[in-house]
Amino acid sequence: MSLHSTAAPDSARFIDTAHLERLSAHLGSNYETRVTDASPPLDGRFGVETLTGGLVLRHASVRNRQDMCARAQLRPGLKLIIVLDGEVDVRFGGRALPLAADGPCAYALHLHETTAFERRARANTHEQSLTLTVPYAWLRARLADHDASRSGARLIETPHLTLQPWQPGAALIASAQSLMASESVGLAHRLHCESLALTLVADALPVLLDSPTTDAPPKPIDTRRLRRMRELVDRPPSALLSVDALAREAGMSRSSLQRHFRICYGMSVQKFMRARRLQAADRALREEGASVAHAAELAGYSSAANFATAYRRVYGIAPSERSRRGAAPTP
Repeated sequence: MSLHSTAAPDSARFIDTAHLERLSAHLGSNYETRVTDASPPLDGRFGVETLTGGLVLRHASVRNRQDMCARAQLRPGLKLIIVLDGEVDVRFGGRALPLAADGPCAYALHLHETTAFERRARANTHEQSLTLTVPYAWLRARLADHDASRSGARLIETPHLTLQPWQPGAALIASAQSLMASESVGLAHRLHCESLALTLVADALPVLLDSPTTDAPPKPIDTRRLRRMRELVDRPPSALLSVDALAREAGMSRSSLQRHFRICYGMSVQKFMRARRLQAADRALREEGASVAHAAELAGYSSAANFATAYRRVYGIAPSERSRRGAAPTP
């Protein structure tokens, strides 16, 4: 493990453009930023860690203090991206990263050549995210060691700018949130980053190796319909429709809806809707002090015991514990 770290100093949480430029050198070149004034554009924690084998972990838990636009040229590599919270508007090679309306989401992005990157931000918004850059040479060596040559070759040969969604596990999310909140420095911080980077790879690769990468993206008209469908599933839980009703509202067949939804969001419509209901229940527990019975109703469970089992599987604690903790961070 390299002991090199470029995290923003904890003694001064303001992050200026000069520091951002130094960070960008570990990710690419030609960094430039446009800001409203000369004051630091960010505050919070923001760092880049160079790890063994050329892995590079970027971690950000920041508030945007002003409108800004940053651009750079990124080096090739497999990007494993997790957005834990906040408003993120980034583009790779002109392609915007699609984000879930609520809750953590993750993507694998294939960059086989130097690629233009752009990050736009509005004042008084926040971002909590991780990006691990995995060199293809590192990936080839590990896949060869574990006899995953066939699926590994397919993954490595995935076309430039292909975006694959995947669902981060609860343990990975908890570790990422722990890094964001940690005050540790020096060796302890770097060991945490090393562990998190390997956990991230271990969490993502099995999904990516098993996921088809040859499906063509939805046609433009289907993308518009899918956006309409996404608006429908983002309604309050009490208004959630059946899959057949969603397909009718979106102007698609049930099978087409399921296929396109899985390509874009990495899961079935039903799984996404269950996750949305659990998120609504979690918010009610944390922010409203709702009873477990009421939270179970919001999540669509007639049995509080079944709800508690599902909730613990996703969030790692019992719903009664979440309600007592109040404003604990959402996984």
